[in-house]
Amino acid sequence: MYPERESKSLDFKVTPPKFSKLYETCVAFANGAGGQIIIGVEDASRKIIGINEEIRTRIYDEFSSSLYDVSSPGLIPHIYEKKYGDKSVLIIQIFASNKKPCFIKSKGNRDGVYIRVGANTKKADDHTIEELYRENKRINYEEESIIDLGPKELEADKIKNYYQKKVNEKRLIVDKFLKESNLTNNQSKPSIAGILLFNSKPDEYIPEALIRCTRFAGNSGRNIIQSEEIRGSIDEQVEQSYKLVQSWISRNYQLQGTKMKFETLIPEEALREAITNAVIHRKYSIAGAIKIAVYEDHMEIFSPGALPDIVNINNLGDGTSYARNPVLIRAFRKLGLVESLGSGVRLILDSCKAKQLKEPEYIEDGDYVKIIFSFEKIKLSSTDDFTAIKEFLQEKQSATIQELSSYLGVSRNTVTRKLNSLIEQNKVIRIGQTRSTRFQLHH
Repeated sequence: MYPERESKSLDFKVTPPKFSKLYETCVAFANGAGGQIIIGVEDASRKIIGINEEIRTRIYDEFSSSLYDVSSPGLIPHIYEKKYGDKSVLIIQIFASNKKPCFIKSKGNRDGVYIRVGANTKKADDHTIEELYRENKRINYEEESIIDLGPKELEADKIKNYYQKKVNEKRLIVDKFLKESNLTNNQSKPSIAGILLFNSKPDEYIPEALIRCTRFAGNSGRNIIQSEEIRGSIDEQVEQSYKLVQSWISRNYQLQGTKMKFETLIPEEALREAITNAVIHRKYSIAGAIKIAVYEDHMEIFSPGALPDIVNINNLGDGTSYARNPVLIRAFRKLGLVESLGSGVRLILDSCKAKQLKEPEYIEDGDYVKIIFSFEKIKLSSTDDFTAIKEFLQEKQSATIQELSSYLGVSRNTVTRKLNSLIEQNKVIRIGQTRSTRFQLHH
């Protein structure tokens, strides 16, 4: 079984489809952070099938030159093979383009632009194409100006609170909270970042730049108990949302001295970090609110915008980072609301593990990211996860990924990685190829 699953930088093919489909995926990788097409692997099961001489000859002899001819700028793939036991897979590696958007010539620079959305290749919409043009110019969306506004829309009290002193317009331009006008004798314009940080009503200028918090009855469904829309500058939104949700998930109130103490269902640092991450990493070019949903047994935080650039589901928590909104991140660091870039997910995972909670699950599906926190406690074990898996399979004879995930208190992604390792060591075998696939010890 291939050790990683499909993502925005990894695509599996049992055999090469029509070259036109491969062209689209290659262009999508070039418009992102690059990626690999692995030929000889089933996409659903990740089972390694291998390649034959006909496939090898066709890709080596025909694909490279034809991809270069059909794409703009011309893409040059890096093609090589990798052996897994007695089978080989063929890898087409595409590097990120230095000139975006990359597109298929015959379809033009609007209809021929493709991107990766999760593990799928899709035609880019207009706002994504504009984003690629900005990226090509090394301009982030948060740095764009709002042309209908003037510098006075950045509120003086919020600016003073941020800098701890009065500052002039030049400093705001240098820090990218204002953008100089290109017109002679015309005033500077607030940037997206400036309005988000220094205006009390950013959602009036940036569609749905707010957080919608909703509490539901039960463990699923849409039976709403309470719902609030949190507005204000984004640092205020983080604090207000944190306090509201914290009140919803607090239990075991006790009076200690003159103060009321309580316990939250998930660690306070994980809650604050997850809300902060949703605010500073979201894609503000999408008109959609951040949504926090609290149920009886779990909580979900939904943030518009897929994981940025080189970050994907397979490397979350390993320190890999990419700043979609560097101005906002710098501002939150100055305010003491975030620490070093790339440490947030690790903090969330470690704090939940320390509190004996199931590992939070991250989902990237379409142009959004969702984190799901379970309130379910797990049983601490003195043994490591690999030993625990083997003991569970020995007791139960066989188990699904979901059963092992619940038993260990970790995500399906983590269980899958550990099972793959045990399969490669010939200690576990897989039975079936569907979502109900079971695993058992190799005897």
